[in-house]
Amino acid sequence: MSTSYVLIVFAIVIVLMIVLISKCKVNAAFGILIAAFILAIALGTPWEEIESTINSGFSSTIKSVAIVIFLGCTMGTVLEKTGAAIRITKWAINLVGEKHIIWAIALSSAILGIPIWADTVVILLIPIVSMLAVQTKKSMMSYGTVLYLGALVTASLVPPTPGPVSAAALLNVPLGQAILWGALVSIPSVIAATFYCMTLKTPVSPKEEFLKSAAEHETMELPSLTKSLLPIVFPLILIFINTAASVVVPGTSIANFCAFIGSPLAALFTGCILSLLLTGKEWKSKKVLNDWVDEGITAAAMPIIVTGMGGALATFVKNAGVAEKIAELVVQSSFPPILIPIIMAAIIHVVTGSNSLGVMTSAALMEPMLATLGISPVAAFLACGTGALMFKHANSSGFWVTVSMSNMDVNQGIRAVGGASTVAGAVGAALTCLLVALHVI
Repeated sequence: MSTSYVLIVFAIVIVLMIVLISKCKVNAAFGILIAAFILAIALGTPWEEIESTINSGFSSTIKSVAIVIFLGCTMGTVLEKTGAAIRITKWAINLVGEKHIIWAIALSSAILGIPIWADTVVILLIPIVSMLAVQTKKSMMSYGTVLYLGALVTASLVPPTPGPVSAAALLNVPLGQAILWGALVSIPSVIAATFYCMTLKTPVSPKEEFLKSAAEHETMELPSLTKSLLPIVFPLILIFINTAASVVVPGTSIANFCAFIGSPLAALFTGCILSLLLTGKEWKSKKVLNDWVDEGITAAAMPIIVTGMGGALATFVKNAGVAEKIAELVVQSSFPPILIPIIMAAIIHVVTGSNSLGVMTSAALMEPMLATLGISPVAAFLACGTGALMFKHANSSGFWVTVSMSNMDVNQGIRAVGGASTVAGAVGAALTCLLVALHVI
């Protein structure tokens, strides 16, 4: 089978997958599965091996992330339901002062984007942000956009949000390293996006319904800041302790114990237990222990299935040597290898509208290429996460949630959300390329 035939087939299958998902509105999981079937047949995979290869690729991919994604989604559900998100936002406002409200919105949004979907962060906080826009006489074009962008950046780069958790697993990046590097790249990306949002001064007033809702929130009994932050911060501390112990005292009983408590599963399970503190006397109720967990399972199902399908597709790519052939062509040219995952993630995101799909699918496709391209797993992880931020526009649910709830029209939304997301992605991608050039990652 010639190299040109393999590359042409691969290109056609990837384009078909993107068209099915974006234009035909086929569910992402089905779109990737169809692509995997077509690629397997076109590359001459024996008929009797296709099913077992798909099952093997699926199961080997999700075995290390399925429970982690479920726990992360469940913890996020509790933070949503208990008012913890509003408490963290009010703390951020008090921290930076009323003259710098936009930075408070960015800070609280970025923190909440770690365990909660970016769309949900907007839905949760749009009432209080609408009230702040009136109080400070600022445009919702600015405030609404920064509310979304802070969460969007960390949801693309910092586990335990499903996208980066899946990408880290697909690329074999330890979760502690993924969190550390993802957070480091997220900071300048959020800062750059916030500065961009400060230039958006076209007058856009908030919706009256959200101002009324904000007034109701003023009388809502909120949990303490410590209880609100504990489920987010404590699991991260456990993961970092594990990473430190593996370096400082490797192979000891202390390191072995830290390896357990700092494992992604144990750390996030601890976060879920700590989140029960937010529920007060209701922690034993069916609503908390069953209904909210059901919602977490529902939220986790899609990213788990899509991640597994991505792994199945990547298995055929790896078995056929497609990745090696593409990587060899890149190496032989003068094209910087680190740009490949950035461009791949950006294309998938721009066409499908899903940054999570951009992160996960590009990570699955990049994993077989890493050795030949000479890119480290951490560099690929950051490249996929930053590339998947580029140009959020009208085919994205997050775009419409932000634009409609912020009272913007489509043109304003393209300029605001599309522009800010591109700035955030470009800054993160540039920093990733710099870290690679300096041989830091």
